[in-house]
Amino acid sequence: MENKIKSLIKKLRRFGFSVKPKNKGLLDPVCGMEAANDIAFNYRGQTYFFCSDHCRGQFEKAPDRYSGQ
Repeated sequence: MENKIKSLIKKLRRFGFSVKPKNKGLLDPVCGMEAANDIAFNYRGQTYFFCSDHCRGQFEKAPDRYSGQ
């Protein structure tokens, strides 16, 4: 499986596609998708980033569930 992924990445790069995350690898703690830099929430001194306002709302309802605290 790993070889297939590496092969796909090479093909994408050949056509000019970037395979690097746009946001330095920030992941939404609710859904696991790539998070946006502008949708954030501070909880207990830590900033969490989200892919959408919906996921941010889910986090705000139950922050301990998603923050691991």
